[in-house]
Amino acid sequence: MTGVNWERWARASGIGFVVLFIVAFITLGEPPKVNDSTDEIVSFFDGDRGRVLTSMIVFGIAFILLLWFVGAIANALREAGEGRLGATTIAMGATFVSLQAVIGAIAGGLALNIAATGDAGVVQALNTLTGSVDLIAAYPFAGLIAAATVGFTRLRLLPYWYGYVGLAAAVLVLLHGTNWATSGFWSASGGYLWITIIAGLGWTLITSVLLYTRAPATAAAPERAAVPTT
Repeated sequence: MTGVNWERWARASGIGFVVLFIVAFITLGEPPKVNDSTDEIVSFFDGDRGRVLTSMIVFGIAFILLLWFVGAIANALREAGEGRLGATTIAMGATFVSLQAVIGAIAGGLALNIAATGDAGVVQALNTLTGSVDLIAAYPFAGLIAAATVGFTRLRLLPYWYGYVGLAAAVLVLLHGTNWATSGFWSASGGYLWITIIAGLGWTLITSVLLYTRAPATAAAPERAAVPTT
């Protein structure tokens, strides 16, 4: 496996994340909103239990690919002399995925057996918590996009128009963190969520494609420590 260019594959993993995220999102279907009734929440998580749990597995694999992609971004920035921004992307990406893991654990728990108990208070509280955690997760994701965009723009590693795309995506994702309305377009599960998803996935796909096309054709041989001679 010495001929495998792991750097190119790592840069392409953002594409894999986008594909798997869409598959998982379609599999999950439309989750209940934060202000839905207990019966609607139970019907979704308990009635579609298998579908929800399957989507959690696919989401999990997708986020592994996202972390791999974030590592590729950080590596590209570090090698070009932007180590601080590279470290920032890793921190932001890890925080975002951690928060998404919390959402997945709650959703999986609801589908596994919590929703079936029918405890209205617990079910309502956990469903609302998934929405609020997702709002908080918007901040590190926007930070990831911003750090990567600033780094690549400053280094001129990607086309000039990429800076505008990255800035717009960061702002659109960041605004999701303000969706605290109890209902309507500006609620956690309202219409603005679609704008956030499109902006986040679009930026990831564009960045992954651009980095992949600019990756070295052959992987550099790893440095080896010199063996002392006697």
